[in-house]
Amino acid sequence: MLTLGRLARTVGLARASLLNYERLGLLRPAGRTAAGYRWYEDGEVERLQAIRRFREAGLTLPMIRELLRPRATARSAPAAVLEARLLELCREVERLRAQQQLLARLLAAPAFRKEHRCKDKTAWVALLRRAGLSEAQMQTWHAQFEADDPTAHAVFLRSLGLSAAEVERIRRWSRSSLGTPDT
Repeated sequence: MLTLGRLARTVGLARASLLNYERLGLLRPAGRTAAGYRWYEDGEVERLQAIRRFREAGLTLPMIRELLRPRATARSAPAAVLEARLLELCREVERLRAQQQLLARLLAAPAFRKEHRCKDKTAWVALLRRAGLSEAQMQTWHAQFEADDPTAHAVFLRSLGLSAAEVERIRRWSRSSLGTPDT
């Protein structure tokens, strides 16, 4: 038997969170003590740990309520709730990757190049790696840049201090990776 305060300390959550979970039907007190304090059975610790894992996975409280609902009364299968969240995250990651690619393009633009600290290839590659881009994503970035604005891409590559031969090599594989004819 655990009081609200002890349960909160056990699972590392604030009392206010537990009261909110109770109000939403995620947590069920077993009863009250003679002094009027809520008390919870040990099983609620496991339930709260599951709630924390679901929250860490980015699930909303209504989604969690659906996951914890008894199977007979659940509106959707638990796997469907988790799959929907996974697909939502995939869309969000795609949106963030597109923003990342755009920001890198903006930093490569002449207006920003003058004041940007990445003055050579090593610094530029290091920035993109710190931003989480893989080698394949950097190649895709170059390929898209080449496809969208070949002249600006060439100017950018030269601004990194690359030799004419290296600029041409990068531009050639950029065109070939998107299936663009080599000119």
